[in-house]
Amino acid sequence: MLGVVVLLALVAGLAVAWHLAKQPAADIHNGASAFFSDPPTTTQTETTAPAATHKKKPFQGEPPWPMYGYNVARTRDASAFRQIKPPFHTVWKRKTFGILEYPPSFADGILYLATDSGWTQAIDARTGEPVWTRRLGAGLANEAALSKTMMYVGSHDGHVYALSRKTGKIIWKTKVGSEVECSQLYYRGRVYSGSHSGQVRAMDAKTGHILWTFQASGEVKSGLSTADGRLYFGDYSSTMYALRISSGKLLWRTHTAGLSSGYRSGSFYSTPSAAYGRVYIGNTDGKLYSFVASNGQIAWTHSFGSWVYGSPALHNGLVFETGYAGVVEALSARTGNVQWQHTLPYRTTASPTVIGDYVYVGGHGGGTKGNLWAYNPGNGKQVWHFPDGLYSTVIAAGDNHLVVAGRTTLYMLKARG
Repeated sequence: MLGVVVLLALVAGLAVAWHLAKQPAADIHNGASAFFSDPPTTTQTETTAPAATHKKKPFQGEPPWPMYGYNVARTRDASAFRQIKPPFHTVWKRKTFGILEYPPSFADGILYLATDSGWTQAIDARTGEPVWTRRLGAGLANEAALSKTMMYVGSHDGHVYALSRKTGKIIWKTKVGSEVECSQLYYRGRVYSGSHSGQVRAMDAKTGHILWTFQASGEVKSGLSTADGRLYFGDYSSTMYALRISSGKLLWRTHTAGLSSGYRSGSFYSTPSAAYGRVYIGNTDGKLYSFVASNGQIAWTHSFGSWVYGSPALHNGLVFETGYAGVVEALSARTGNVQWQHTLPYRTTASPTVIGDYVYVGGHGGGTKGNLWAYNPGNGKQVWHFPDGLYSTVIAAGDNHLVVAGRTTLYMLKARG
């Protein structure tokens, strides 16, 4: 009889432990954490001058969109493009070689595209026609980063490639030994990249020569961002890092395992956004994190209840983020308090993007296409819908054009105004 009692007690204890492990942990709110009202000074883009290789055409000389997240801090804040606003009309659309997990980058009248099937293309923004096409052989699950003469992409074949923007010729390729999934960061003559081996590297942008290497605790699929001399990224061991960008020296690391619930840990796939003296990043543990940029302290967390897969956008003191279950929210960048929320009709893995006066959010769909919505960032009012757009879906091309990356179709839209 005693044995039965002990067995029942053991079963009950295991049940309680399992229940506790599944319970969401309370969110963190460190109200005294550092916060600065002004965004950092290192959010500028770097391809500000058009390459002197073509005669002047429409789109040339217009502001570029040179990398994932728009700028080196990956804030996804292109609010300066005030003329880009709905309603739009379609200028052209074009089928692509594979699924568009990322949109193209843009500079000097050309869209630079990489697809999951290994194809890269330079596409004339006026017509949608290819300027050149090159296949690299393995999947390219990232958005190209642009310098004035080259485009940089990471490949599942374990290389980082630099291609000529003019011809598509491979200028260099650097073997990093494992898959590269993150979008490359080009900044001040260097290319920064993570890999599935957990190694983060700085490479000379002209030659591909590796300048320094840092070993993280898990796979680095997250893109890297930079502000104020620091390089930020998360890994698949649920650890967030800041390195000195010049040398790769570790400045801080913050482990987040167990902060979601019990013994459960998530992964950082989201690319961090840096502003206001903070770093914001989503985690598959269901939380959005705000870290103090100087020391890695967790300022606050906010639970979405499902994977936070997309990368956050920062604008006007707000953070915009999505949860996989179909939730899109605007939160105070200082406190994490929710300002508005919508539940989409479909799941979403999209990264919100602010362009002009609106924040654009993509979502999955009932068929082969996704969806794209535009919201007023201040009050969350929906102002526009487009029947395609799935992942990280939009960029600005010039002063009045919006590029939408659907599942397998690229669209060029022009503001009617």
